[in-house]
Formats: sequence, structure tokens, C-alpha cells
Amino acid sequence: MNRKAEARDRILRAAVDTLATQGFAAATARAIAVTGGFAPGVIYYHFEDLEDVFLAAMRYTSDRRMERYVERTAPAADPPAMLQALRELYAEDVATGHIAAVQELTVGARSSERLAAGVRAEIERWEEYAETLLRRLTAGTPLAELIPARAAATAVMAFYLGLEMLTHLDGDRARGEALFAAAEPLAALLGALLPGPGAPGLPGSGPGPGEPA
Repeated sequence: MNRKAEARDRILRAAVDTLATQGFAAATARAIAVTGGFAPGVIYYHFEDLEDVFLAAMRYTSDRRMERYVERTAPAADPPAMLQALRELYAEDVATGHIAAVQELTVGARSSERLAAGVRAEIERWEEYAETLLRRLTAGTPLAELIPARAAATAVMAFYLGLEMLTHLDGDRARGEALFAAAEPLAALLGALLPGPGAPGLPGSGPGPGEPA
């Protein structure tokens, strides 16, 4: 990474941290600069204005978390394993400030159509990702026809953002963990109902019992 890219990266990390810890209204150029340990003028050397910084920060944190989600969920072959992966990823979202920053950008988007369009685009990207996970888990089963994957993915995103909104109001981070714990029996039930790896009918699976090789 060259020096210009490093400086831009530093600004975006500082923007995400400032949004997460101080909120959208307090995320001024000065506040971001203090967080990152650089002069406010550095921001305007790399970005046109604060709105540019916020749009880039949304893409920055979204790209990095998407990479991590893809990496972590790739080996999850059944609902219990997927739930555990998502549980760990949600904890990382909280620890890194990602989810808090996204919540603040969502709030700030109310005052800017340009920012709203950027936030919507990233949320739609996450909806598409959630849809691919749902389709992967239900492929080759009756659930693939019964569950409207895109609508379910939208519901997942609404739940994710709504959970952060409630946490923002009362600071209760235990709510998220309680919900994942409550989902464990359902994940176990789905895991028992869905065919495992190698079952007939699943993409890439081998022949089932009694089927020709």
C-alpha cells in the first residue's frame, strides 16, 4: 500500500471509529482527525467533503466485514454451524464498531439523499449475501420452494439493524446474545430435517444409498 492509500485508509478507520463511539452528529472533521491523530486538513486533501468521507467509510467497513463473513461462513455446512458462525461474526461487528457505525450512517442518511443512496446500496449488497446463504442451506430440500429467500434476507437485515437500534437506546448488548441462544433449538431442528453433505439431491453431492455411482 502506498503512502496515499495508507493515509486514506487511516482516515476511513478514524471515521468508522468516530461514528461508532461519538455518533453521526459529532463526527466532524475535527473529531475524526482527533480520533486518527492527524490534522483536519488531511481529510480534505483526500476527500471532497465530509459526505464523501461517510460514503467511503460505509464502503470501507462493509467491504472488510463482507470479506470476513464470506471467509467464516464458507465452511458452515448446516444450520447449527451457520448459527455459530453468525453469532461469532455479530460479536466481531460489535467489537470492531462496524454495526454501530452503520447504524449512525443510517441515521445520518435521513438528511442526505446522496448518503441515503450509498447506505441503501450497501444494505442491498448484504441482502444479496444473506439470500445466497439461505439458498445454500435449503438447496435440494422442500424449504427451497417454501421460503422466499429474498424476502427472508430483507427480514434478516431489518432484524440486524433493528437490534442495533434497540441497543442504541438502552445499551443492552446482552439482548443479541440472548437471541442467538434462543435460536439454537431451531437451528438444531433444521439441521436434523435438512439432508447433510453427500445426501441425494444436494448440488455437488455423491450418490445416495442404493443409487448408482
